Amino acid sequence: VPHLLRQTRSGTNYQSESSGEMLRFHILSKLFLLSCLGVANCSEFSHVSPPLRAARLADALSSRASMGSMHLRGGHYGQETTHAIKISNIWSTDATPDPPSEISVVPMRVDHLTHWLPDMQKYRNPCDHKGSWVGEDESVIDVIYVNSPRAVAKKLKSRQWLRAGPQEFIYFNPPQVNAAIVTCGGLCPGLNNVIAAIADSLLSRYKVNKVWGIQFGYKGFYSLPWIDLNHEKISKIHQRGGTILGSSRGGHDLDKIMTALLDNNINQLYVIGGDGTHKGANLISQEAARRKIPMAVCGVPKTIDNDVAFIDKSFGFDTAVGEAVKVINCALIEADDSHEGIGIVKLMGRECGFIAMYATLASNNVDICLIPEESFELEKLWEYTAKVIEKQGHCLIVVAEGAGAEHFEGVDLGKDPSGNKVLPDIGVFLKEKARGWFKEERGRPTEVRYIDPSYQIRSVPASPSDSVYCSALGTSVVHGAMAGNTGFSCGHRNNRYVYIPIEDMCDPKQHVRVDTSSRIYNRMIGHTGQPRFHTPRMHSED
Repeated sequence: VPHLLRQTRSGTNYQSESSGEMLRFHILSKLFLLSCLGVANCSEFSHVSPPLRAARLADALSSRASMGSMHLRGGHYGQETTHAIKISNIWSTDATPDPPSEISVVPMRVDHLTHWLPDMQKYRNPCDHKGSWVGEDESVIDVIYVNSPRAVAKKLKSRQWLRAGPQEFIYFNPPQVNAAIVTCGGLCPGLNNVIAAIADSLLSRYKVNKVWGIQFGYKGFYSLPWIDLNHEKISKIHQRGGTILGSSRGGHDLDKIMTALLDNNINQLYVIGGDGTHKGANLISQEAARRKIPMAVCGVPKTIDNDVAFIDKSFGFDTAVGEAVKVINCALIEADDSHEGIGIVKLMGRECGFIAMYATLASNNVDICLIPEESFELEKLWEYTAKVIEKQGHCLIVVAEGAGAEHFEGVDLGKDPSGNKVLPDIGVFLKEKARGWFKEERGRPTEVRYIDPSYQIRSVPASPSDSVYCSALGTSVVHGAMAGNTGFSCGHRNNRYVYIPIEDMCDPKQHVRVDTSSRIYNRMIGHTGQPRFHTPRMHSED
């Protein structure tokens, strides 16, 4: 990276004094620094001359650590390029550390409408934005691990994300924008907050023509009346749980949905839902691209289980954990006030136990936590339960709904409209097994109090922290759509709001689960004091 550039005007190009190589100016000013800092914001350099700007960029680069090879976009009309950046001053306790290995950064590229509609017109953003505009190629890079055997063993990758936020120029003329919002899947705290944030951003900040609400999921596009989401309609919805649009699973008929969107002149579609919902949104986005329709299709990831790939945390999760703790505390009283009582609380978590684990940590009253990622043997479970009761007079168990799948092998209860397997009730199963084991093994019955608060937890209004999070997600996804991006979802990654390609987020290879060797899981085990309730598998010598 040259420390000083000599300006040679040729369109938007500047020439390097040292190499003579023609470099696109905006690549230097936006991407060299932004990729290395992990926060791509170069507006602070916009007021200085190009040579001074380049010098400041070079100074900033020289102060960072690690070496990375990354993929950079050269702008929507430019060529994409890959190059390496060396960043010095890595510290280590080893006086003669091994040479740093190259860190390959995975570019998470988002589709843009100009990829198939190169003649789309640009408009100046009408928002009254007091801060710095986000550059169209501004990006954020994940945490880069240095001297980490864990990162090497797990083959952890750093990814480069397009940063979310308002851009100076947009690709939609706001008075010609007709938007639609749909919520799909199960309920989750914060849905109305996201709806309100999207609609308010479109109506108040961008002054679009119309925002429609689609009732009860994908089927509402072609089978139910649409709702006019005007200011009056959305003004108080953040105060209630659930979604004013209603929600359902299934109903994704691509032909009927596309017909409804085109008949109503929809050019921005906002989809709020989980993995299956986003797969449906991706199909709509791909079909719009195939037909070369100027329609931005984008999403906000929603799952109360917190199992969406890439994002730090899903909205509503904090609220769900807080409500779960209230129920756990009630179950503690029930168990403690019964003679040798057992309290069992079943929480949501089909394939991952994040809610159960975090609620266990937050309450600090749980004796046993069972999650889908860790199998358990009933005999060992009840033997430990008996020891806990002998010690303190009661035992409190928290179990995720998908735990104990090994005890239901061969049981087939069919699938729900989204194609998810219907799970047997692990809570009822444990209650019955506990009563039977204590009567048979201890010669006396035991009081078991079972509570299933699943619908209570998911239908409450969002907590203050989730409300703030939902507002930021809704606003950010609108900025992304107005900037011409499509086929993306908006999430919080490494403490920054970024745009996530839906196709990557829905990749079947991306499984988000609790790592039972992780620090947080072992911290939970330390809190409860529970042992492992399964026999470790024996590994063969070869």
